[in-house]
Amino acid sequence: MRIPEANRDNLNAEQQEIYDRIASGPRGQVRGPYHAYLLHPGVCEGIERMGHFLRFAAKLPGNIRELAILVVGRHWRAEFEWFAHAPIAIREGVSEEVVAAIEADTTPSFTDDNEAAVYAFVRSLLATGRIDDNAYGDMKTRLGEDGIVELMGLVGHYTGVAMTLNTFEIVPPEGERPAFTD
Repeated sequence: MRIPEANRDNLNAEQQEIYDRIASGPRGQVRGPYHAYLLHPGVCEGIERMGHFLRFAAKLPGNIRELAILVVGRHWRAEFEWFAHAPIAIREGVSEEVVAAIEADTTPSFTDDNEAAVYAFVRSLLATGRIDDNAYGDMKTRLGEDGIVELMGLVGHYTGVAMTLNTFEIVPPEGERPAFTD
């Protein structure tokens, strides 16, 4: 890691307030990208609120949310993002086979049509920066326009998280198996 882990005792009052909110909230601890974000309280404040909303208050079903996060993490090869979210994805109902296929960068065999559509949509968006009319129309039918906005917020947010993790070389704890070997 290019920066030291955030230690509450070494933070200023503004940073400590954010640290305490993160640690006492549903995340239960400060880890991963928050070690970097806490270096800039204003950035941390905004990102923490967006991340909290997307994970804990938004309307997308958990399996769809976590599937999209895994696709983003795999695309950017963000080891910590994968480490943190692969177990959550499985708990939220994404099959272990789908998770393993995404980790291996192969197209999964889906039993859930919505998961298949979201996977294709997010992969296309990350690969080309665009979504064609057919994919947009299909996703509008599945999620509604507000659901597409939420999905785009999720993809954008976790792309930023992945870039932060990769920039600061924030990786899973020692002893954890790397997800990406390619």
